[in-house]
Amino acid sequence: MNKCINWNLREKILERDKFTCQKCKLGDELGTKLEVHHITPLYSDGKDDLDNLITLCLDCHHYAPNNKEEFEEYMKDEMDGTLTTLVKAWSKVRREHPELFKES
Repeated sequence: MNKCINWNLREKILERDKFTCQKCKLGDELGTKLEVHHITPLYSDGKDDLDNLITLCLDCHHYAPNNKEEFEEYMKDEMDGTLTTLVKAWSKVRREHPELFKES
């Protein structure tokens, strides 16, 4: 998690984004695999406000550029590579075998 963002603001962003990575659509109701990203970085006069923050999973956040223009292009690109394959496979198994995801 980004240590610069307070917990209350982080929770608001996660709730707004429905606890879902806005890049790959990975959902995590507990938020343990999600981080909050500054679209315009703090060092470029970005602010800790709702319009400048977005929910990303750990992997998508790792590859997210720290430049607003590059980040906007990054968000336009469809996911590809290993993460895409993994997410698609996980979604298919979850859809076809929901019994595997029932809580005990």
